[in-house]
Amino acid sequence: MSKSGQVTVFFSLALLCIFSLMCGLLESARTAGTRCYLKLAADSSMDSVFSRYHREAWNKYRLFLLECENGGELEKAWEGFMEPYMDSSGWYSMDMEKADTMQLFRITDGGGQYLKQEILDYMKYGIFENMTDEKGAEALLKNLKEAKAVKRLSGSFRDHEREAVRLERALEDINDSLKQQKAYWKSAYERIRDYDGTGFRREADLLEREMNRIPSLVKAYGKKADDLKNSLSGTNNDLSSAQDELSQEVREAFIGDTSCYGSYVNQDGERRREIEALPVQMEQIKQVMEQARKRSSEVERIIDNWDSDEEEDDGPDLSELWGSVGELWAKADIPSLSYSNGVKDPEKQRLLEQLEGFIQTGLLSMVLPDGKEISKGILSDDSFPSVTCGDGQVLESGLLDRLLFGEYCGRFLTNVLSEEDKEVMYELEYLVSGKKTDEENLKQAVLEVLMIREGMNLIHILSDDQKREEAMSLAGLITGTVGLAPLTGIVAFFVMSIWALGEAIVDVRMLLEGKKVVFLKSRSTWKLSLDALLELGRTGTWEGGKEDEDGIDYTSYLKLLLFPGESGQQHYRLMDVIQMNLCRKQADFRMANCVYQAEVRGTVRSRHMFFGGNNPFYPVEVRTEKAY
Repeated sequence: MSKSGQVTVFFSLALLCIFSLMCGLLESARTAGTRCYLKLAADSSMDSVFSRYHREAWNKYRLFLLECENGGELEKAWEGFMEPYMDSSGWYSMDMEKADTMQLFRITDGGGQYLKQEILDYMKYGIFENMTDEKGAEALLKNLKEAKAVKRLSGSFRDHEREAVRLERALEDINDSLKQQKAYWKSAYERIRDYDGTGFRREADLLEREMNRIPSLVKAYGKKADDLKNSLSGTNNDLSSAQDELSQEVREAFIGDTSCYGSYVNQDGERRREIEALPVQMEQIKQVMEQARKRSSEVERIIDNWDSDEEEDDGPDLSELWGSVGELWAKADIPSLSYSNGVKDPEKQRLLEQLEGFIQTGLLSMVLPDGKEISKGILSDDSFPSVTCGDGQVLESGLLDRLLFGEYCGRFLTNVLSEEDKEVMYELEYLVSGKKTDEENLKQAVLEVLMIREGMNLIHILSDDQKREEAMSLAGLITGTVGLAPLTGIVAFFVMSIWALGEAIVDVRMLLEGKKVVFLKSRSTWKLSLDALLELGRTGTWEGGKEDEDGIDYTSYLKLLLFPGESGQQHYRLMDVIQMNLCRKQADFRMANCVYQAEVRGTVRSRHMFFGGNNPFYPVEVRTEKAY
């Protein structure tokens, strides 16, 4: 019986198609699984690499920093963590071929933005008391800018007050010269009455010598007047450009209290015309003096040559002869100015000026508590990130981000009040100042705190009518002028600005004693009277004041200084401090070697299980990225 094979052949072909489909599906599934397994392995390996963060940096500063000098070191570490996954790939059958670093972002890159992100990631979990919102941060920034603007402008107007006082002293020199001329003139007139020609001419010579000083005195006066006018014009321009930084109340008070400067300059224009006429008057007087001198010589010759044959002749009429000299001399009328100099109590003026001199020469000695020693720490290091990586990139930061950065620095950095014993103590002051030594950083930071306090104190004085009246009264004593004379107004503003400075010195001393000082002053929190201000100018010492319970401490004031500062610069200085401290245990530690984010591309060789022919291997590429 014959059999047909058609069904068997058909069935075999069908099975072949079915098995091919099934194997293709299995191979496709295995390939997809390979990629999934490889991605999982790559990400897990990258997590393992980044888990090797610097433990000391975390313990001290709560920062994740991965030490890695170059991409090759990162690749090697990543391949090491990938190796167990390759050995256990089993069904997926993979072998690592190579790894390439595609991107490597170090903590020092990006103008400090990566360090900023790490700090914000940590600080967002913090619990803060009285943490302000965005609106409050804007108000705080406005107050700080206003305080700095008021301090800057008041400093300029203080300089103008000194210029005005120097101008008054130049006027006093001219007045003194005219008074001395008057004394010589009177003395010469007495010699005429005594018929003493030699004495008369001697006094006349002294008078002429004094008169010869007038042109140089007038010239010096004119130069000082020009300097004041020009510099005041520049300050008025600064005041106009600073309008947006001042509140309406402060702006109106400031403009009102400094308007006297313009009045003084205008008044001086009239006075200057009178003064500049003096050299011409002196020349005219000299001509009269010369006539009187010649006449005195003629009178002496007449007397010496008198010859009379009459026995009853009593000799020449001396009264008439010398009277002619006196008549000429009377025409040499020495002028006097209709304006007098306005500094009647230079001692009080000197005490107020001396207070500002103390700031320039011995600020720390005035504000540091007795017995407090200044650290001798040095921060000079050519490997600091601020030197090697601070390329001037601008880091944009929101107001709340700045506040959080300041809060972070206040928690983790030391300052002059810290009790921790370290070689470099004033870390927070370094962020503010950026100097090379602890002493320089402390001095600069204290000076900037003083500037903020001075500005805020002056804002309070300008809003307090009682203090303004007290300042006007003291100014009246100094100038000897009653009423609202321009010079009195100038000195009154000078008194107010120095008063604000003196109160700021007291504030800073209290802060460095560990006490609190309010940011916005009131009458109840004001410490320094005008009498105490003069004593402070005399001795340079102050016993201190009562702490303001609702105030803020020294560390908080340093954080206020950081708030409006340049963020990128501050972040690099923070890196300097971190590197400096971590180098004490690990000398070769460098922030520039610390990775924040990395991307690696890996290439593996996988094998087809059902296909491939003579070359069953094929490459598979994977990318993985990780950031702290």
